[in-house]
Amino acid sequence: MLLFYFSTPALALSLVERSKISLDLGGYYKNLFFTSKRQATGDFYLADLNRFRLEWDAHFLEKFSANVVWDQELIGGNYIATEEFATRQANRNIATPDLEYQLHRSNHLFYGQNFYRAYLQYKSSWMTVTVGRQRVDWGVMRINPITDLFIRPPIFDVEKDEVIAPVAANLQIPIGSTWKLNPVYTVQSDFDRSRTGLRVTKTIWRFDVSALGGRFLRDTMAGFDFDGDIADIGVRGALTQDWTGAGNNFIQAAVGLDYGFPNTLYLAAEYFFNGQGTNNRLTALPFPATAPFFQTAHRHFFGAEARYELTPLWKILLISQTDIVGKSIVGNLETTYSLFSWMDLNGGALFPVGRDAGEFGAVPNLYYLQAQCFF
Repeated sequence: MLLFYFSTPALALSLVERSKISLDLGGYYKNLFFTSKRQATGDFYLADLNRFRLEWDAHFLEKFSANVVWDQELIGGNYIATEEFATRQANRNIATPDLEYQLHRSNHLFYGQNFYRAYLQYKSSWMTVTVGRQRVDWGVMRINPITDLFIRPPIFDVEKDEVIAPVAANLQIPIGSTWKLNPVYTVQSDFDRSRTGLRVTKTIWRFDVSALGGRFLRDTMAGFDFDGDIADIGVRGALTQDWTGAGNNFIQAAVGLDYGFPNTLYLAAEYFFNGQGTNNRLTALPFPATAPFFQTAHRHFFGAEARYELTPLWKILLISQTDIVGKSIVGNLETTYSLFSWMDLNGGALFPVGRDAGEFGAVPNLYYLQAQCFF
């Protein structure tokens, strides 16, 4: 039915177009099937996710805009009864106010709706203010964005583009042509668990260099990062110092390079040091979205990413993370084919390699197939 309905290419529908106001409507329908094993029991589970997303994008009075993205989700399969699903829902509910609405849930069926994004923005020549559920993108690293201190983007996730967003007040103030101030406050029901930060960025030569800090949950953090290029090679790095509310203080650091070849091959490599690593075996996949820092058992990691366009319509992606001390690797191989200008097909696998005692030894294989129709 959807194939017939979206029989002509369309990316968005203009509902209103006037001199001082415009309103566009777009969105997608996604069907995602995946299967893996429960970490707790080793039992196989299946899941079939269906999401219908509507996005309203409005501009008015020249300096104001609003964006609302509304999802309806229907998920079937015994995945609903797993610990993995409970973790997924907990991560999606960490933003306040709670905009997740669970309308139905049983052992094999879930139906709900939520506002994926909902914010109002004022933009002028001297400041930009954004209030509401939004992505606050501070991280400069491609694989381990350790300075993304508000919400962690997914690294090893079936839906890499689905980034959980906090409800925040985000102010950006450019000062001259080379400086920018960016204070951010996220709303939480418990003030002690709010995230408040300030980022100061200056452009130096071909690099954006930032100093940043604040209070994130119950941790106080400070650090810096830089992002630029030398001879067309991307060069970036980051360092944070964490004065933790519980346990020992520690630092985290990352450096990386990336390069895009004319034949569409893109390569990235990063080293990540986690001073918080204790060498105690984790019982869940590392790099959770809820923590103010990357949580891992070991300290030294090497991340790599490779992307290549076999044809203009067919792309492949490989992302890997290597636990250097524990001698284990987790990889994500994925391919995407644009069947039409409005429809993408996607499939891939998440797989661990190496010793069971390593960081990723307990990670089960995961396989997925996806079809996504845009309008």
